[in-house]
Amino acid sequence: NVTVSGWVNDQRESYASAKIFFAPMQIGTGLQNKLLEAMAMKIPCITSELANNALGGKAETDLVIAKTEEEYATRIIELLEDNNKCLKIAENGYQFVKEHFQWDKIVRQLSAVLAPEKP
Repeated sequence: NVTVSGWVNDQRESYASAKIFFAPMQIGTGLQNKLLEAMAMKIPCITSELANNALGGKAETDLVIAKTEEEYATRIIELLEDNNKCLKIAENGYQFVKEHFQWDKIVRQLSAVLAPEKP
C-alpha cells in the first residue's frame, strides 16, 4: 500500500494521509525541513543518523533512526504494528519541534546574532 506520487500541490495532504514518514536521507543539506514538517503534523518519522545530526532529536524518543535497508524495513514494520509506540513517537516528535523550532524562538536567536544588545 505504498504510493509514489511525485510532485504534489500541497504536501500537507500527503503527510496527513500517512501513518509514518520514512526519509532515508543520505545527504545532509536542506531536506530536514521535510522531517520537521512531518513531526509538526504528529507523524512519526524514521530517518538516518545523518539527517538527525542536523535536527538533534533523541533517537527512539522523538524519531526513529535506521542505517541499513533491513533496519529501515524492520523499523517501519515495528511502527506499523505497534500503535502505542507509533503514537508516542508522533507526540514526542511534535513536542520536539514545538520546543526547538518555533519561529519566535528562532527569530530571537537570529536577532541576538545579527544585532546583539550592547552592554
